[in-house]
Amino acid sequence: MNKEMSSLTLAVNEFNRLSEELGYDINPPYKGTLPTHDFGCGITQLAQFWLQYNELLRISNGLSADGHTCYGLSTASNEPGLIEFNDALNTPGFEFDGMHGRIVIGENNTDTLYYDTVTKRWESCDRIGTENVWESCDTLAELIETKIKLLKIK
Repeated sequence: MNKEMSSLTLAVNEFNRLSEELGYDINPPYKGTLPTHDFGCGITQLAQFWLQYNELLRISNGLSADGHTCYGLSTASNEPGLIEFNDALNTPGFEFDGMHGRIVIGENNTDTLYYDTVTKRWESCDRIGTENVWESCDTLAELIETKIKLLKIK
């Protein structure tokens, strides 16, 4: 396990610890096979994206606490996930040019969380003014850590 994965495991476990402390349910690990998905708009299965996101899913199939969410993959017993949310962004009539080339991975009350396939960065931007990037991180772990800081303020 490389350093990135170690820090991701720590970040996911800390997010889940705080989530549980705040009274939220923790998602179990995703046990299924990762699907092959192009995320629309010609975005292909990205090794760097899946390397990190798969690790998140294997620890917890998504994260959710106090309005902060990282999407999991859909299972028979839960709501839409990572793929469904991104497919909706590419539905004719619902496309949003500001998110072109981005894989949306979550949200909170004011921001959209995504992986930028051009810059290879994990970012948080304003939900409406997507050109306003609040956080830009090298790893998924770093992005989750920014959300942990907000949960600790509660």
